[in-house]
Amino acid sequence: MKQLPLFILVLFLMGPNLISAQIYTVESGSAFFKAKMPLNSYTGKSDQLYGTIDFKTGVMDFSVPLNSIETGIEKRDKHMYELLNSEQYPTVTFKGILRKIPNRTLQTKQAIMADGDFALAGTTQKVTISMDFTPEEKGLKMTASWSVLITDYNLERPSFMFIKVKDKHDLSVDALLKEK
Repeated sequence: MKQLPLFILVLFLMGPNLISAQIYTVESGSAFFKAKMPLNSYTGKSDQLYGTIDFKTGVMDFSVPLNSIETGIEKRDKHMYELLNSEQYPTVTFKGILRKIPNRTLQTKQAIMADGDFALAGTTQKVTISMDFTPEEKGLKMTASWSVLITDYNLERPSFMFIKVKDKHDLSVDALLKEK
């Protein structure tokens, strides 16, 4: 019985270190994009989001298989896979670091920025991503959003009947993270 207070003291002193050493992985998640054209827009979605965040170091690594992204029109999907050269570059990736480690003991949403490398179709660019982390009963909900110019990735803007898709595409991620 005398050892119990010592055990509690050790847990109390080590608790923040134990919490900060946790690695979380995507339990379930989706990645989205939105492309706009004059008088029209379309979206793409993949439910095959993979990734991890190390809450000790802030290092994060996420990927989506290109051929898992669907727009709802099979012909458009095939053109997208060709444009993105999915055979040679089968994944879209983000590797980065959180600017600040979220306090996972808080029970409120926390906005955090992340800086890193976003790779698409064989080209990698530096990006900054706005992220929200919200504690949930089943884990940690993460939402993220950012925009890219597809011409920065050496991609030609697709067109339909001589009307080109706008250069700027909005990207977002919605995921449930669980402790590994």
